[in-house]
Amino acid sequence: MERTKKILNKIFPYSVLLAISIIGTYIVFYDGFAWGSDFQFHFSSMLDKYNTILENGSFSVISGNLALGLGVGNGLFYSPLSHIIPVLVALILKVLGISLLSAFKITFVLNVFLSGVFMYRFAMHFTKSNKIASLLASATYILYPYRLFNAFCRLAIAEAFSFLFIPLFLMGLYDITHMGKEKINLIPFCEVILGGALLYLTHNITALFVFIIGIIYLIANIGKLIPLLKHKKFILCASVSVILLVGITSIMLFSQFELMNTGLYNLTDEIKMWTNPEKVASRGGEEFSFCGFLNISFLKGKGIKASTLYLEMLFYFLGCALFTVSEALLKKVEKLGNYTPFIPCVLLFGIPTIILPRLEVYFGLIVFFLVYLFIYYTKEKSEKPQKRIYKSVLFWFSIGVIIVAFIFMELGELWLYMPKLLRNIQFPWRLWSLVQISASILVGIISNYLGTKRISYIAFACVVGFLMVSNQALVEKRLAHYEGKRWEEGINEEMYETHSSIGFNSEYCPQVFFDKAYRSNYQKSLYYKIKYVIPYDFNYDKYYFYQPVALDGNGAITVNSAFAPNYEMEIKAEEQIIVQMPLIYYPGYKINIENTETNEKIKLNGENIDGLVAFTLNKGSYSVTTEYEGTTLRKTSVVFTVISSLAVVSAIGYEIITKKREKNGKNS
Repeated sequence: MERTKKILNKIFPYSVLLAISIIGTYIVFYDGFAWGSDFQFHFSSMLDKYNTILENGSFSVISGNLALGLGVGNGLFYSPLSHIIPVLVALILKVLGISLLSAFKITFVLNVFLSGVFMYRFAMHFTKSNKIASLLASATYILYPYRLFNAFCRLAIAEAFSFLFIPLFLMGLYDITHMGKEKINLIPFCEVILGGALLYLTHNITALFVFIIGIIYLIANIGKLIPLLKHKKFILCASVSVILLVGITSIMLFSQFELMNTGLYNLTDEIKMWTNPEKVASRGGEEFSFCGFLNISFLKGKGIKASTLYLEMLFYFLGCALFTVSEALLKKVEKLGNYTPFIPCVLLFGIPTIILPRLEVYFGLIVFFLVYLFIYYTKEKSEKPQKRIYKSVLFWFSIGVIIVAFIFMELGELWLYMPKLLRNIQFPWRLWSLVQISASILVGIISNYLGTKRISYIAFACVVGFLMVSNQALVEKRLAHYEGKRWEEGINEEMYETHSSIGFNSEYCPQVFFDKAYRSNYQKSLYYKIKYVIPYDFNYDKYYFYQPVALDGNGAITVNSAFAPNYEMEIKAEEQIIVQMPLIYYPGYKINIENTETNEKIKLNGENIDGLVAFTLNKGSYSVTTEYEGTTLRKTSVVFTVISSLAVVSAIGYEIITKKREKNGKNS
């Protein structure tokens, strides 16, 4: 019985967090999915990966489905985890009849929940195991409006998914700065490596700014790090951690930098990418339009009166207040025992029922009640609440991050002086992600500090529930569903046809196709045909519309099969010819050539002619296949990633085994 009670106590906080995660993402339980500006970009990319694995048994970084089969680099530029994980979940659950869209929904809910778990574990560290304060911090992180706004309104899936790994990365840094001098533990370093690497592989822009505040946090704790730097093991672990962090991310990091350094693609054009100083600066002052919180002016446009919204918020707080007062009075009745919190529920939910508020008010009250139950039934065994909050580096650091983030979101002109790398943020309001993690940390620190007064916990519980009431994304998408506006019923091949489904929104396309002054040196070049269609929607019944051509010389080309990046052809060259393929050029294409007369085999690197793959053949008859092997650097990065990942897993396993041995030794 005692063991069962301990198990229940351990899973209690995670059960509450799971319930809050489900409530906060209730929109995904509607049929279909809410439309967003990047809907077709993300879901067509997922569908491409899903179909490619089903048909070919493996994933290709060159798409054969998108953009008329022109071979888009669907896995060469864009951080892939937000697409790959739902696809893998869909493949695993396919036997149960789970669709790709349903698998994405499951993945997203789990993503939100696990981010709450990481935040809870992180908060348990900086609150010295205060479960209530940690749960409040975690619940805030789960329901923070900006993440849900990204997921449901902008449909910035990668950015929304990246919030899973921010707490893990920061928890590792916190643990390193609070590591004992006597023993250097490998786990904090592994937290930093995994958190940072997975963050980068999910959304590299978010990762860049989180890495920056991580470095600043280490500098702020330099006094704690100096004694550790005297230990050779600490220096070794820190150095190896940097190498392994780069190692795991190298599968994307090296590819991205290599392709950007070619200068061939729109991604390197600041004007097209909206990363020029003037464009980024012009987006300053827009933060409250994209925060997803208390956006009254927007919600009014959805047909809700401002007075109605304010009244609903008032009744939410009134319900919480009446519940709290009633529960405090009923607690004096000893016969009620542990059932005391359930009786005032009549007041908590009765008032909203009378005035018929919107669904989010009910859900906000449910969240408040769940957190309240946790507060009521949790017996704190933590250390005494911190008396000197002003001595907490994390406290002042979090406040500083919020202040600086607001300054850079509001004062757009500051971006005129920022280096190009930082301007990749495109929209300064993306710094809400830093506000989200910092605000959640502050909730944990302050509630822990005020923990001697139970009413402070209840006040924070009320604030957490209010995040549901004031969340723009939930209201907007629920109304859109009932009004039949912009609601997609599923993921299908039709998404391949639209411009946004190219998988790169022109960002990963050679610049020559958008250069009005560019002229090809070859009259027969496919350049003009492809230039004509590539910036527009691909509303054709058939893909693979274009055939390879001989740019000069005479030759006959017969295509036996074509699915980018792989072509199989028979070519008869009457003289030396240059063959141009209807494949977007990326470094790493290989052309396998077999002379059918002499059986001689050679392999050539694909050439870049007019932004398309090309190669040269001498006179003769040939059997030719194309494939994308990747550059030497990319192939090296794959090996580097695998080795680095295995090293981190081994380090974690070593620490777990060592702890078990130490524990068994003490028990014996």
